[in-house]
Amino acid sequence: MASSLLWYRLKRILAHYRAGGFTRVLKHLLHYGCVHHWVLWLADIWILGLAGAPTTKTFPPLTRYTLRLATESDLNAILTCVPVADRNHLDRLFRKFFHEGHRCVVVLFDSHVAGHLWAFTGEYVITLDDYYRSNLSVRLPPNAVFFGNAYVGAAHRGQGLYQRMSLYIMQRCPPGAYFYTSVSDLNAPSLAVNHKLGFKELAIVRFIHVFPRTLLYIRANAAHGWRSFRARKPDTALDGTRLRTIFQGSPYSAPDNRVSTAALRWPRGPMRIRRDRRRITAMGRSVLSTSPQARRPGFR
Repeated sequence: MASSLLWYRLKRILAHYRAGGFTRVLKHLLHYGCVHHWVLWLADIWILGLAGAPTTKTFPPLTRYTLRLATESDLNAILTCVPVADRNHLDRLFRKFFHEGHRCVVVLFDSHVAGHLWAFTGEYVITLDDYYRSNLSVRLPPNAVFFGNAYVGAAHRGQGLYQRMSLYIMQRCPPGAYFYTSVSDLNAPSLAVNHKLGFKELAIVRFIHVFPRTLLYIRANAAHGWRSFRARKPDTALDGTRLRTIFQGSPYSAPDNRVSTAALRWPRGPMRIRRDRRRITAMGRSVLSTSPQARRPGFR
């Protein structure tokens, strides 16, 4: 029994080595706690953007599920479905999101929350430690939405709930909207789901934590090397299909890019998931289809 388990683990390590070399093996070992994260931690976060032509998505009927927008009164129900150690910290964090004007979509199974997805505007913070130290703030272009802090309960996975929540938001955004998200390169299921929606890689953000120091590296998808930001953390901004790095104190000053929540056509009542064809409509998005009023370059 022990020899078969050891052989299985060795085959897994070999598969990771073939997929990404020693770096990928090290990331998996650190992810599974072989070394305490305060001593050494290495993580690569992909920043993805929606790309490609409009596609049609068909879902099987789910009669007991309902999608709707969450309010601050739903926080207790949302927190109940998320397995976290520090629930008070997550409660403060989600309340902060609501107060800043971000929106949250929940999927209900009967009357219980089965999953949620946040839609951020203006700015999104990529974090590895719940916004304590290993963070990178990303400013968003006008009319942009960043999907983040999503969770689907284990008992409800495999039914396309994340895709349904994403489409629920996309179909209610104004024309010309950009859509972004970020995923760890080790999270293969989430990467696969986002690729099915049409997202493609724009950049990689690498965090290396060595004892009390956190190092940051950024590589654009088309670039061959990494940019190191050891001395100071840059301001970053998504500009269509590029991630720009801007140091504090530079002459660049971004406009107020927050999308007015009144401009997002959020319905007031719940929406039943019916037996019909779900469509990602061509809403003039820069990376999907462009409107005659504002054409922007797409992915190459």
